[in-house]
Amino acid sequence: MASTAYAADLIIEEPAAPIVSTGYDWSGVYVGASVGGAIGTVDWTGDYYDASDVFLGGEDGSFDVSGWTLGVQAGANVQFDSFVLGVEGDISWADISGEGDPIDPLSADPSVPSTSLDWIGSIRGRAGIAIDQVLLYGTAGFAFAGGTLDITNLDGAGDDRSADVTATGWTAGIGAEVAVTENVSIKGEYLYTSLTADEVTFGDVLPADYIAVNSETNIHSFKFGLNYSF
Repeated sequence: MASTAYAADLIIEEPAAPIVSTGYDWSGVYVGASVGGAIGTVDWTGDYYDASDVFLGGEDGSFDVSGWTLGVQAGANVQFDSFVLGVEGDISWADISGEGDPIDPLSADPSVPSTSLDWIGSIRGRAGIAIDQVLLYGTAGFAFAGGTLDITNLDGAGDDRSADVTATGWTAGIGAEVAVTENVSIKGEYLYTSLTADEVTFGDVLPADYIAVNSETNIHSFKFGLNYSF
């Protein structure tokens, strides 16, 4: 009888439920910095007009550009299960430049066009898949840049010309970001950017009255960055 009573008093403990990790959470606001390199091409046209805006002829060409970028970025992410949506803005100090082949701007002596992008930025959306501390994403949005357009010996008599230019367009690319601590992550990113510059004009281009120059720049850029999230 005693043995039966003791058996009835035994307490059988259920095994503890396993601890399930929720993984790294990419939601939040972040700021960071990046450094990168860029290569691309510039396609340009130069149309000559007289004082009555009558078209006299034109030149066109294409040349390569290359250089580097150094900038900052800020953005925000929202995570739904393993899906991450976000927005990011960036601005970079740049030296992306190149020089074209000599041309003949209606004179006996050739001139040489060149361009330099001094800054470049974008506002982009991001969408990706999170695998714990790794985020793989695609990105696309609005791009903008500024720099200078130069043409040497434009009038055939040693008259060099320079104009400030701004350009707008679009950008798209892919990237990967890895969280190395709770607040710090590193990333690598590729972007293709297409920019159309505002038209610039240079006057007193004998025998023409002025030349109107248009250009389009297409850039492949590669960035490595560091983000701090809050």
